[in-house]
Amino acid sequence: MRELELSDMDDLFSMYAEPGMTDYMEGLYEYEEELEYQKAYIENMYRFYGYGMWLVFEKKTGTLIGRAGVEHREELNGDMELGYAIRTSFQHQGYAYEVCQAIMQYAGEELQVHLLHCLIQKENTLSEKLAIKLGFSYCGDREIDGILMSDYQIEW
Repeated sequence: MRELELSDMDDLFSMYAEPGMTDYMEGLYEYEEELEYQKAYIENMYRFYGYGMWLVFEKKTGTLIGRAGVEHREELNGDMELGYAIRTSFQHQGYAYEVCQAIMQYAGEELQVHLLHCLIQKENTLSEKLAIKLGFSYCGDREIDGILMSDYQIEW
């Protein structure tokens, strides 16, 4: 895992273009708008907080296979959310579980965060199964930007 760099944009667009990749999450903006968004994200999230959504690469090949990380969410009163998305062609291989475990450990040890949320769009059973496997518990529903989300939480 590492921070996104602007040189990753083509790989990022390729990943998001895979069928099923954006079924339960927002897609990217048009290229130029996404480029400006990512520039601001790098400057404001990584430089200010030191964390955010990172890129996930397969160790053997160096292929971009996903994004994962933690961010503060206004909708959660400033609590942190664990977010993850693995390229559809790399799902069901344990990557998301491995990456999320490492992020949760980082959040606890380095950031001293002991409560995380996963907001998962209804019907995204694959993400719900992963959250449960990671130890998260369902705590109710939230509507965010008109989308009904299941709120899973873990506290340690």
